[in-house]
Amino acid sequence: MTTAGAGTDVPEDVLSWIGETRYEETANFPVERGYVWTSCASVENGNPLFWDDEVAAELTDGPIAPPTTLSLWFRPHFWQPGGGPQKLPLQVHFDLKERLGLPEAVMTDSEVVFHAPVRPGDVISTSQVLRSLSEPKTTKLGTGRFWVIDVPYRNQRGELVGVETFTGFGYVRAERPPAAEAPPAGTGATGGERPGPAAGGEGSAAAGERARRDLLFGDVAVGDALPPLAHPVTATTVVLGALATRDWRPMHHDRDFAVHRNGARDIFLNTPNQQAWLERYVTDWTGPRGRLGRLRFRMRDSIYPGDTMTFTGTVTDATVDGTGCGWVTVAVEVRAAPPDRLCTTAELRVALPVSPDDNPWRRTGEAWVP
Repeated sequence: MTTAGAGTDVPEDVLSWIGETRYEETANFPVERGYVWTSCASVENGNPLFWDDEVAAELTDGPIAPPTTLSLWFRPHFWQPGGGPQKLPLQVHFDLKERLGLPEAVMTDSEVVFHAPVRPGDVISTSQVLRSLSEPKTTKLGTGRFWVIDVPYRNQRGELVGVETFTGFGYVRAERPPAAEAPPAGTGATGGERPGPAAGGEGSAAAGERARRDLLFGDVAVGDALPPLAHPVTATTVVLGALATRDWRPMHHDRDFAVHRNGARDIFLNTPNQQAWLERYVTDWTGPRGRLGRLRFRMRDSIYPGDTMTFTGTVTDATVDGTGCGWVTVAVEVRAAPPDRLCTTAELRVALPVSPDDNPWRRTGEAWVP
């Protein structure tokens, strides 16, 4: 995707945005543990690093937030006194929709690189940089353009805590959306009973009780398969995930909007909540000393209430870098059924201890190369 392919029909002011740092802002609230626990609860992440102060003190000199919560610490409040109109996260994305006359948009790809840990009390600052804009493309959704936006995050000390890169597709729908389907019994937006523990996985209570796992780099070989994780999705799953990531967009809680405005089957899991599920899946396998360095994923289909989503993973690479850090790359597929369909593909790069006394969380500066 290059700026050269953007075409002559792109407004000059939009072309000027490419490479320009825009919307430099500082969050108006600090990172806090209540939201850490809400985020973990939304994906039943029982990693003791986020629940047990003794484990946090041992590994990271005190509590930290899960790496995949990076974006939520800057997502604006839905409302606040004297705040004026609701602010939108990733404003460049919405600016592009408006200026290019593309009423609908989805996120297709996301990559996050994790640097210094985020801690309770941190105040996060960020900016947005449009990296590229494609020529017109036609997909099954309609005709529009792809764009790539970088979002770097820094704490109040100016330390880089992460960089998130989004690929979005803004489009005009090719045809009217299909008529709304009735939600499966017990899974619609009005509720339904909470299911029991997920097949192939453990609920958060069970996860907190199980013996602590500390996988070492030497325990892993290319081709190893991770244990699968299956989880039944309800409307509560989707809405809790949106709440936990401070995502107020209506397609994640309002079924009428999702169906009639987005042409979707129902409300669906949002992007940052899928990141949290992927982190939970891989760190269930590594244990708390596994440190996520990079996450890249592509959303191919939506995950809806009534689906059972299943995570499977395979180790595709295992290397020790020049600083002595042991890195494992895991390819993950997320499928949903019924009917069976591939919804998300992902690649996660995670650091594992190379010996019993090694701790990837202690790596900083040039010793941490995610």
